Amino acid sequence: MSSSHTKAAINLYAILRNLEELCEVDEASQGLIRGKQQSIRFSIQNGPSATLVFRDGKCKMTEDEGSSSIKLYFRSTDHFNRMIDGAANPIPVKGFTKLGFLTNEFTQLTKRLEYYLKPQPELLGDPDFFRQHTGFLLHTAAYALGCIANYDRVGQEIAKRIPDGVVSLSIQESGQQVFLEARSGRLTAMKSTSVPPRSFMIFDTVQSAGDLLSERADVHELVVRENLLLKGMMPMIQHLSDILSRVPLYI
Repeated sequence: MSSSHTKAAINLYAILRNLEELCEVDEASQGLIRGKQQSIRFSIQNGPSATLVFRDGKCKMTEDEGSSSIKLYFRSTDHFNRMIDGAANPIPVKGFTKLGFLTNEFTQLTKRLEYYLKPQPELLGDPDFFRQHTGFLLHTAAYALGCIANYDRVGQEIAKRIPDGVVSLSIQESGQQVFLEARSGRLTAMKSTSVPPRSFMIFDTVQSAGDLLSERADVHELVVRENLLLKGMMPMIQHLSDILSRVPLYI
């Protein structure tokens, strides 16, 4: 796959997917979708696709085609990536009477997401905000790892060498946790799993996780400082770290 395809997958499956978490933890966002029953399908020519469903005060992303109240079409992965950067507009092909939700509530949701993902520096001094900001970074990184393993040429080669099983990524101080399941050379990120993990990456504090996810420290440095505990099947973690090093190429 091209780098544009991989970037589109990350923008859709890792960045926009954060709206699920946003509507769980952010009171302002909960107010925006309260009582709303809408769904938005993102359809990219020769690229990834997904639907964001807003129902019963929650947001859920699904990759199934299904039906949607609003459908947005993109001529290419470049077109979609430019829309995410604010440099292009989508092409609505369904739900013209419901576009008010798109231009009002949905646009406000994306601004709330940007508030957490790209915060003003002074906000990072608030411990509660920093914890939530780091939680969003953790989710973004986990889903981006899956996209790079499944779509990026180098990532695919690395992923083929990861033994099957689940890796847990967690922050001991806050209890935040995500999982990555390796299966037949593909990686899938998830918020919960019934499968016991074979490997663990455990950050001691939110600050340690934030330092890695914001590229202020690397895995080796955190391990030496005993801020990051690695245990279980080490080849899984080593290959995962190699894929993690490619995330900055796309985000």
